[in-house]
Amino acid sequence: MSYAVAMLSIHTSPLDNPGRTKDAGGMNVYMRELTLALAAQNVQVDIFTRRTQENTPTIVHLGANVRVIHIKAGPIASLHKHDLYQYTPTFARHIEEFRRRERLSYDLIHSHYWLSGVAAVRLACHWGVPHITMFHTLGRLKQLANPTEAEPPLRLEMEQRLIHQADRIIAATADERVHMMRYCGATTHQVDVIPCGVDLRLFEPYNKQWARQRLGLPLEQPILLFAGRLDPFKGPDQLLRAAALMQEDAHLVVVGGKLGDDNDLRALQGLAQTLQLENRVTFTGARAREEMPLFYSAADVTVVPSYHETFGLAAVESLACATPVVATRAGGLMTVVRHGETGFLTPRCPGFFAERLDVLLRDNQLRMHMSKAARPSVQQFAWSHVARQIYATYEELISVGQCLVAL
Repeated sequence: MSYAVAMLSIHTSPLDNPGRTKDAGGMNVYMRELTLALAAQNVQVDIFTRRTQENTPTIVHLGANVRVIHIKAGPIASLHKHDLYQYTPTFARHIEEFRRRERLSYDLIHSHYWLSGVAAVRLACHWGVPHITMFHTLGRLKQLANPTEAEPPLRLEMEQRLIHQADRIIAATADERVHMMRYCGATTHQVDVIPCGVDLRLFEPYNKQWARQRLGLPLEQPILLFAGRLDPFKGPDQLLRAAALMQEDAHLVVVGGKLGDDNDLRALQGLAQTLQLENRVTFTGARAREEMPLFYSAADVTVVPSYHETFGLAAVESLACATPVVATRAGGLMTVVRHGETGFLTPRCPGFFAERLDVLLRDNQLRMHMSKAARPSVQQFAWSHVARQIYATYEELISVGQCLVAL
């Protein structure tokens, strides 16, 4: 059956390049790939996001049946996501104006991140359609993972209210679902566990030496890869600190950030100098997704030292490219990485990471065994499979046609 879905993402666009800014990462990939897979199932999706540049077209066709629609809400400029809550009513109002102007109707709203959820509740009740939300990262779980970094009280409050008022919540892992129920009061029937996905056609293994030649990386030296946003929560500094403690002389490749204009990148470059690693680290800046299989294939190990990951997209992409992963024993990473089989899970401490990385780099047979097991371990994350599960949730909710009380 054909459905029309309004997808909301006020603070970041699926058109943004992952890793370039603190707000562009796995969620951007998720929206883009999910909507394209849903389109193959005859679902029409309009993704509403905030306009940040004057010259951006109002409507960008992402693919057949998928459009990105830029809505004016606040200044036409990049803003920190903590400053966007005040514009959520305007965002919702202008979406409604667009809908009426275009004479559209939607069967369901699917929001991403709490800010979009706030706007979505208003529209869902006005339109009389169900609202499904995905937080991607809950503030409460981030705070539990790193108590030294306080989350804004407004975010914690709004997430709590959204959990009680959304018609359905998507959790990427069973662990996330348990945490929502334990710490946020979600009920058993509210939360569906549907994993994020990976493009198995794009992310596939390449010959390691060929990939290194293409990227201009050392051909013989062991290579450790970090890929993602350079947000301290993601822990790229932990990789540098671990490398300084390692016995193996590995070369580090850090993919993410904006070369020449990124405070986090400059801080990492300074740390590399302090640790006397500057000759063993390559900072590439954010790279196009189409290049990432080359980076994963060129690496001996991908390192994911985050405080917490709801899912762990970089880990899944690496495994799809047959490269083992050493990751923090936290969140969705415990679902994605099979300890001792496709990589290692370790406490978030440079010394523990250093020990596990040394083990993998020294033991070629173990690394080859993990590489062989890696890609088969992520087959269930194919986007077509994920989209079928999301479609089933859409179908269930639309048939019920629920609409709860507005915020």
